[in-house]
Order: sequence, then structure tokens, then C-alpha cells
Amino acid sequence: MNEEEALQKLADILPPPAPGGANWMWLVGAIVIVAALGLVWFVKRHRPRKPALPAREARQRLVALRAAWQSHTVSDREAAYRLATLLRLGLSLPQLTPQARPTVVEDDALWHEMLTQLHALRYRDHASSAFSPQLFDHAERWLASAQREAR
Repeated sequence: MNEEEALQKLADILPPPAPGGANWMWLVGAIVIVAALGLVWFVKRHRPRKPALPAREARQRLVALRAAWQSHTVSDREAAYRLATLLRLGLSLPQLTPQARPTVVEDDALWHEMLTQLHALRYRDHASSAFSPQLFDHAERWLASAQREAR
């Protein structure tokens, strides 16, 4: 047998398949499935929680804020900042402005007065004005109305 015949016979031989060739497909598939499940779990767990009724949560925090203010653990200025934030979030407003009065506030003058008092407490000298407990009462009434409207 000459060299050319030997090479021709070798060319006709098919090599055997690599060992475990189909097993890597199962392994890759399992890794993809586990990674997808882990990603879904992570996104669900770390997604920002959006309250069903923002006014309800704001009312609960308002009660806690009032108690903290009455026990003097929160200053007038800090209470004004927190109350303004609770109103803004609880009434779903982008910003507290006299021009953008929410629908739950019936009295435009009362809304304007409330914002003026909050502004004075937050941005002026501490001695210029004192925090009024009526601010809590107005906020409670407006948040309760917003909660009723959301239902």
C-alpha cells in the first residue's frame, strides 16, 4: 500500500463525537434559568415600594410627627419641613405652591396661609414665628379627604 492509498483510507474515517458533547447544553440551560430566576427575585425584592394609598401612609406619619413635636423631640423647623413633605407626598403634588392648590383643599386662603407659615418656619429665623398645632389639623383634614377620594 502506498502513501496515497493510506491517506485516502484515513480521510474516510470519521472521528468519534467528543465525550459529553450534549451535556454542556443542559448545563448552560440550567445556568440561564437560575440566573433569570435570581434576577426576577432581586428585582421584586429591591423594587421601590409604592404605597397603594399615599394619603393613608402620610396620615400615619403625620400622627407620629405630631407626637414627636408635642414631646419636643422634633423642633418647630424640623416639624415644618416634615409636614411640608408629608403634604406634598400625601396629596401627590410635585411641589407645594400657592397657585397649585389640590382639589381636596376647599379654602384657597387657608391653603395660602398654611404655605406661608410653613415657609416662614423653614426659611426664616427661629424667633420670627412659632409652629401652630392648627397646621397639623389642616393637614390631617386634607389628607383624610385625599384618602377618601383615592378609594
